Amino acid sequence: MLRIDDFSLQLKGSDGRTLPVLENVSLQLNQGCCLGVAGESGSGKSVLAMSIAALLPSGAVHSRQGKIEFEGCDMLSARESELQQLRGRKIGFIFQEPMTAMNPLMTLYDQIVETVYAHFPATSRADADKRVMQALERAGFKEPDKFLNSYPHQLSGGMRQRAMIAMALVLEPGLIIADEPTTAIDAALQVQLLARLRQQIEQEQRSMIFISHDLGVIKAVSDQLAVFYAGCLVESGSTRAVLESPAHPYTADLVAALPRLVSERKLPVPIAGTLPAPDKKPAGCVYSDRCRYAREECHKQRPKTREIAPGWQARCLFPLHQEKC
Repeated sequence: MLRIDDFSLQLKGSDGRTLPVLENVSLQLNQGCCLGVAGESGSGKSVLAMSIAALLPSGAVHSRQGKIEFEGCDMLSARESELQQLRGRKIGFIFQEPMTAMNPLMTLYDQIVETVYAHFPATSRADADKRVMQALERAGFKEPDKFLNSYPHQLSGGMRQRAMIAMALVLEPGLIIADEPTTAIDAALQVQLLARLRQQIEQEQRSMIFISHDLGVIKAVSDQLAVFYAGCLVESGSTRAVLESPAHPYTADLVAALPRLVSERKLPVPIAGTLPAPDKKPAGCVYSDRCRYAREECHKQRPKTREIAPGWQARCLFPLHQEKC
């Protein structure tokens, strides 16, 4: 369904500098699967999502290399009219913060039905109403008719998140891109929303890219995992395999920093140092300045992606599973 080949992206900084935000990213996503994308804030996760849906303003882009293909369509060279037909209809987007993604002057009904009429202007009012109600019910609204005329500020945080899901699902797209959809809500609502999204994948054979800095959340919803650091894809593979036995030191450090259950009697181990700015990445491995396993070569040479096992790769000179390489 989605193939990303050797994609690199440079953005224009506010002071005229060129910022290498993404570097040689290669990924693929099959129908009916959920790809989790993990990494610290500033690692390039959201920029990748915006690039997939071709939502980055052209004035902000300095250069792009590589390919992003969705169902055979080259997203980097497609005309805007083609992209408008894909967005909403075939690619649904759940944005990170609903209060800024939703129009404060439009009711819940108007915001969702707008997508329907944008793609199917001849739709009757009855059919449009039916689509809106079905989308709200799939997103977890038990009595959606009570909230149709509500404005965003009249909805709770959880309801706004459900509204964003309904907006993404109203045209039943094959791919859903969810950018940190559970960040601003409490744990109980997180469980409900994650279960709802997972249900959409399993029952309706949709695909999803789920972006989060929380490995616990990603583990609950994704089949495959891609770990990013400083704009580089450092490890990818089966979510279970990668989290149970990480091959890249950064992934291992992320797992060690994950809060544990009290019964395990293990405290989270913080990662020393900070993420480098896009224009101040180390000359060698992007993680070399913080890596406890770094050797002299790591500071000089940019590693290439190595196969740990079929479908499992790590971008490291000395992966933690060297015996499998």
